[in-house]
Amino acid sequence: MLSKKIQGIVIILNAFFLAPLAQAHHSFAVHFVADNTIFVSGTVDSFRFSNPHGMLTFSVVDASGQVAQWRAETNSPNVLKRRGWTKESLKAGDNITVEGFPARDGTSYMRISKVVFADGHELIGQARTAPPAEKD
Repeated sequence: MLSKKIQGIVIILNAFFLAPLAQAHHSFAVHFVADNTIFVSGTVDSFRFSNPHGMLTFSVVDASGQVAQWRAETNSPNVLKRRGWTKESLKAGDNITVEGFPARDGTSYMRISKVVFADGHELIGQARTAPPAEKD
């Protein structure tokens, strides 16, 4: 059995080394607007199927012909697999429309609710929730 002093040191070291991991994960509500969705169409540049969140980058041509780079975050690979995603689900060159929750800071960043491909098939990302009921 470890002495109380050694147990204390182990606890402090664990807290020191594990704290950055806790900070690495962020709250959805801090970064995204949960009661609003936007639709952005473009061409896939890359898709990273890794923890803690999958990340899609895609190019969007605006009305003036300028190309803007967008990033879209989704769930962890574990959650995505249960929803039918694979690491090959999104490939460079795919034409897509992403429905998702916009970033609170107004940047070209969003959380994926759904990806719709040119042929109409869909991948579901973050579940959408109904807005709160209005009070009388």
